[in-house]
Amino acid sequence: MSEPDLKPSAEPARVGYVLKMFPRLSETFILNEVLELEQQGVPIHIFSLKRPSEAAFHTQTKLIRSPITYLPEKIHSAPLQVLRGQLHVWLTYRRAWGRALRNAWRAVRASADLDAGLAFCQACCLIRELRGMGHLHAHYANVPAKVALIVHRITGQSYSITTHAKDIFQNNPFASPKLQERMVRARFVIANSRFSANRIHTGLAGQGEIHAVYNGLDLGAFPVRKSPPLERLILSVGRLVEKKGFSDLIAACRLLKQRKVKFTCELVGTGILSQTLKEQIRNCGVGDRVKMIGPLTQEVLRRHYERAMVFALPCIEATDGDRDILPNVVKEAMAVGVPVVTTRLDGIEELIEDGVSGLLVTPGNVPALAAKLEFLLSDFKLRQKLATQGRKVIEERFDRRSNVAQLKMLLVAAMQNPAVDAIHSTATVAPSL
Repeated sequence: MSEPDLKPSAEPARVGYVLKMFPRLSETFILNEVLELEQQGVPIHIFSLKRPSEAAFHTQTKLIRSPITYLPEKIHSAPLQVLRGQLHVWLTYRRAWGRALRNAWRAVRASADLDAGLAFCQACCLIRELRGMGHLHAHYANVPAKVALIVHRITGQSYSITTHAKDIFQNNPFASPKLQERMVRARFVIANSRFSANRIHTGLAGQGEIHAVYNGLDLGAFPVRKSPPLERLILSVGRLVEKKGFSDLIAACRLLKQRKVKFTCELVGTGILSQTLKEQIRNCGVGDRVKMIGPLTQEVLRRHYERAMVFALPCIEATDGDRDILPNVVKEAMAVGVPVVTTRLDGIEELIEDGVSGLLVTPGNVPALAAKLEFLLSDFKLRQKLATQGRKVIEERFDRRSNVAQLKMLLVAAMQNPAVDAIHSTATVAPSL
């Protein structure tokens, strides 16, 4: 049986965004990107592999105009949706469907892991919705990119990938031929920093098309605060996971209390280390100084930025290799005018110059972290200098409009040239920053 192309739609071609979960409170960078692409006239259809698990959403989520299709999270949870997807693909791409089914079955048998079967079913459900789709774009090189690759294998639909941190650093991912195939067969791969782009370039050993495009901020949503704060508040924001370094921050707060430094510290976020960090706060005797706030929407979080005298995020490289590159919350603090103390991890110089636009310490050096926090809390002129220069950096390099415009050009080019072979024989790291 022939495998016909989908009939062209009268509607403008859309970019199908393949996301693990949408919306998600901690992934404001994806929300920002989708909103800005919509503003710049790129039609989008969102495909989410999971339904949101959080009760709170950022207010900006209500501004999303793009349709959202939720693919089945489990095969048995949406049997009719799965069956329709399988039937559609069997009728339209019978040979390719058979090959993909055999590949999925072999993967399930080899690892006793049903995820391969689920990804195949999700891909078939997505293919059923492909009419009018000019290109797919997956956020993260793991599961979303896996689904996009399966769609590509069956239909020939082009796709691209945006990488972040966990997907290209945790557990030596480039040792996996499967991850390498996803990236090499993609039309292009986006890295969120030059450092990450070079990491991918090395990991793919001379294959793939790689572009470095920073995650940007809506500068209008993060105006510079009108007056400096009076409260000696240290603010920290992020998922409560090892790589964020919250344990080091709590230990530094213990040293500050021992030195009788006046301060309070707020930790905003949620995650698997929540209980561990609460116990550390109790054991360090800083429960009167350090408060765990829990997750906040961006609108509420902005009020905390307004009150903060210092923003601290002492990131480290986790034991499994996971690490941060250019955390969005650091950019948000800098945009508002909060002076930042963070750690000197590879790539951070793309955001912060030590002593000019922020202060840097060696990861894991708790005494140095405490000293920099104490120094910054006591020096008004330095805080003002860092705040001014920090905002300037955000305006020059991390404006959402200009950064997303770079991505838009790549997506439009992919839709306009669908016949271009996605497999590249030589690597390209595009200097798009």
